[in-house]
Amino acid sequence: MIKSNKKNQNIKVILIYIISIIGVLWSLFPIYWMIKSSFTPDAEMYQLNPKLVPSHFTLDHYKDLFTETIFMKNFVNSIYVSVFSTLIALFFSITGSYAMTRLRYKGRLFIKNSIFFSYLLPASVLFIPMYIMISRVGLGNNKNALLIVYQTFIIPYCCYMLMSYFTAIPKAMEEAAFVDGCNHIQALVKIILPIALPSIAVVATFAFTLSWNEYLYALVLTTSPSQQTVTIGISNFKYSDTFIWGLIMSSSVIASLPAVILYMLAQKFLKTGLAAGSVKQ
Repeated sequence: MIKSNKKNQNIKVILIYIISIIGVLWSLFPIYWMIKSSFTPDAEMYQLNPKLVPSHFTLDHYKDLFTETIFMKNFVNSIYVSVFSTLIALFFSITGSYAMTRLRYKGRLFIKNSIFFSYLLPASVLFIPMYIMISRVGLGNNKNALLIVYQTFIIPYCCYMLMSYFTAIPKAMEEAAFVDGCNHIQALVKIILPIALPSIAVVATFAFTLSWNEYLYALVLTTSPSQQTVTIGISNFKYSDTFIWGLIMSSSVIASLPAVILYMLAQKFLKTGLAAGSVKQ
């Protein structure tokens, strides 16, 4: 009986490992194919049966990307838009979430529900009125317009995440600060923010990613290549029914680096923040 149980347990462990390995390979293969294709010569890339490992490696796609296109201008535009969109969203989300979880005033529940429902609205419904509004204020074909428009979906998401975290922080800590003479702003800066650093790091990471990957608003609101972001820059390497796969794959590799680096940095920050910002009873 004991041997049978051990055998069944071993079979379960083996099945778990097999399923895990298949899942990892399934997830990593598109990334491998993207990187591999970015170093594959055109003559070999367009073969009927492409190889898993190219017989020759080339840097021509990256050379053409850097010297013959303005993709790096698009890259800089995306960095600019994503960083400032994240900073703006964090400021309004932190202060708004604090006000909706700690202060009592008329219409608080209505505002909270409005934020939640505004996040559910798809961009395909809003891009036409957004285009009209941006055109009337004189920001048409300007990457700065994205700083305004992106807040319509980043701030609701950040508020939705932060409100649940702020609610979990004991109010007794703020009350002690109020006794010592702190006002609400000081309590937010000195008490809430240090404790909430892990959640703020998570929210900032996703806010940056949402801005970085956004396509529809960037396509509609920026028409000049010098104002466009990486998502539009990559799509510009498709002409009619022709795909320039070398440039598409190499630009995709470059475009994925900021998000990967940010996630790596955020992971280290989260470990530190969880230890330093924990609530001690």
